[in-house]
Amino acid sequence: MDTNKFDEQEIKDAVRSRYAKAIQTEASCCASLPAQPPQIGGPCCETVPVAKGNFAKIAGYDQRELSSLPADAVQHSFGCGNPLAFAGVRAGETVLDIGSGAGIDCFLASEKVGPNGKVIGLDMTPEMIERARQNAREAGITNVEFRFGEAEKIPVEDNSVDWMISNCVINLSPNKPAVFREIVRVLRPGGRISISDIVAQDLPEAVRNSRDAWTGCLAGAISEKDYTEGLEAAGLRNVRATSRTVYDASQLKGLFASTCCGTGAGQDAEALAKEAAGKIWSARFSGVKRQPAHVISAVTIEPASTRDLADLQLLLEGAGLPTDVAPHIARFLVARHGSIVVGCAGMEVYGEDALFRSLAVHPAYRGASLGHRLYERLVKSAQSGGVRRAYLLTNTISALAESWGFQRINRIGVPASIRRSSQFTGACCSSAVAMWQDLGRTSGRASL
Repeated sequence: MDTNKFDEQEIKDAVRSRYAKAIQTEASCCASLPAQPPQIGGPCCETVPVAKGNFAKIAGYDQRELSSLPADAVQHSFGCGNPLAFAGVRAGETVLDIGSGAGIDCFLASEKVGPNGKVIGLDMTPEMIERARQNAREAGITNVEFRFGEAEKIPVEDNSVDWMISNCVINLSPNKPAVFREIVRVLRPGGRISISDIVAQDLPEAVRNSRDAWTGCLAGAISEKDYTEGLEAAGLRNVRATSRTVYDASQLKGLFASTCCGTGAGQDAEALAKEAAGKIWSARFSGVKRQPAHVISAVTIEPASTRDLADLQLLLEGAGLPTDVAPHIARFLVARHGSIVVGCAGMEVYGEDALFRSLAVHPAYRGASLGHRLYERLVKSAQSGGVRRAYLLTNTISALAESWGFQRINRIGVPASIRRSSQFTGACCSSAVAMWQDLGRTSGRASL
């Protein structure tokens, strides 16, 4: 995009004006994006009505969620996804919603955090703030606070938020690096994001240079790669897109034809839609703010017990590893930060041979050798129990394991007792690399 075509304040004023009208006319171009294309022709946005709750259902909310919310908040949902879907928000936590609008995601979060938790909704449109506050008052929701402000300068204290959510808003910002830095500033160490947003790849210049396309969630959209790298550059870790909804030409045609949602009169909407088909999608991004190194170094490692089973399984599930640890819990180690399990490793022992397995570290605690500490403790435990050889399967850490002294091995060379284990026979491990190590000669300095 020609960055000199519009200055930042011009874009913000246009967006603010657009959504002030949207809250009054019950219409939004963002809200029409994943739905069926609107009819073409007519004044700005009059042809893009939002049926009560219709877009919210399309965006990934279910009827049970919607039925418990203020009807006005559902009706005025202008997002492109459900950022709280699959998010692990817990009771007592603090959630910040950037671009909270009429409050739909704040009210969903308020149920998750409970009476001891807190939800902060941030919006730069006064009309949206007033509508959200009205919805909260009428519904009797008391653990949600709505604040006026901009995403580039969030009026929230440093290190005070457990979860940052946002729904089709950051694409509207003309200064996304500033937004990403603010997100990291307000998150607590270990805090997480769940962002649903529009991303785009190689948009037509006619769209990139349209102010109406800016306010319609298109011109300001960056690529998924730039989005991920921008969040990582700001200080988040383990940033990834966890789901995507790609828009086809039929869904884009109406947007490009409407004078408020696309490029304005005189453009060939059908040709633009065909050119952009498959290049615009909504994605849900996750990520975590890393703990400081001095915090990670103070994490303790100790034997696991049955009371750790649920936390272990949750950690392993998040790492994409098998969760069948219950029969082997007596040979597992856990890394704790206070009462929280932030890492684990375990083994299955077969005489003088052992299968090392389930090495996982919470993303917020990576990068300061906690994985290596778990491995070293596991080696000592194995050696004290008479184990002489260690084996493992991995799809992700073969280079790291080699730095610790493991060597690749053909599976036929693995003891039969270990080859019969669930780790070797499970479908998830069919493509994994088999490795082994003589525990009399352990070494390695790399970290996880």
